[in-house]
Amino acid sequence: MKQMITKDTNQAIRIIKEGRITAFPTGTSYGLAVDALQGNALQRLRNIKKRPEEKTFTVMAKEEIWDEYFDMSEDEKELLEKYKNSALTLLVQPKEELKHLAQDGLIGLRITDHPLMEEITNKVDVPLTATSANIVGEEPCYSPQCVEKTFPSKIDETTYDLSLGCILDGGNLKETKPSTIAKMVDGKIQIVRQGDLVIS
Repeated sequence: MKQMITKDTNQAIRIIKEGRITAFPTGTSYGLAVDALQGNALQRLRNIKKRPEEKTFTVMAKEEIWDEYFDMSEDEKELLEKYKNSALTLLVQPKEELKHLAQDGLIGLRITDHPLMEEITNKVDVPLTATSANIVGEEPCYSPQCVEKTFPSKIDETTYDLSLGCILDGGNLKETKPSTIAKMVDGKIQIVRQGDLVIS
């Protein structure tokens, strides 16, 4: 049975709630989403990406739950608002529920910059991972076909498996740089990784 390529975000959400993996389009490349609070889902994601234990995952979350899961300053919130719908990942301090994904006390909060990405984020009340859809060290994917080829495991709905639950079809994306990673230090913006977004 082939990977399930779909435009149905409700199907994608059902799979995420089951603790499985959904691939989705971002403004830069395809990503992989699981419920960031489900340990088994995070381990499944780590296994499928062949990601070392010491490497953490970026997350995405709708604005309505930011205060529940992140301890952000007004400056950080203003920066996120200024670059809404942009390829920005801001390193912020997580609250207790997300500290398992923190590195050096911070977690990457990815801005939603694609309509389907925003739709799945808005349909759940928990943070989702926003890691790139690739094996560690390999190039990112810009099409559903690339995602399917990268993670070729077959799906069996009756068993616990490590394959993708579905690929949310955003078509072929323009190849571009990854998101810009930044953090606020003493009220000033510090660029950690320069990506597609140039912060002025």
